[in-house]
Amino acid sequence: MTDLNAATLPDQLLYFVVNELDVGALAAEIKPDSPLLEWGVLDSVRTARLLAHIRSQYGLRIPPSSMTGEHFSSVDKIADLILSLHSQTVAPSLEN
Repeated sequence: MTDLNAATLPDQLLYFVVNELDVGALAAEIKPDSPLLEWGVLDSVRTARLLAHIRSQYGLRIPPSSMTGEHFSSVDKIADLILSLHSQTVAPSLEN
């Protein structure tokens, strides 16, 4: 499992999207703030692969309620979601 670091997480996710999701010619154009849904980068299969990557690399399951266009609109937004969910899972364990 990869440690979560707010400074490097967008770059890690961008690398995965560009190099592992078979996005073709769009790979050279994708930046952390690129509109992944508008550009057709994330479809159902690629999103499933991305979710599996997040689960295996960061130990997080994205709840269905968080699987919205807003949260998956860009790499930056996905990183924000991961960090938010991670902080929600860490905070309760610190309180015990």
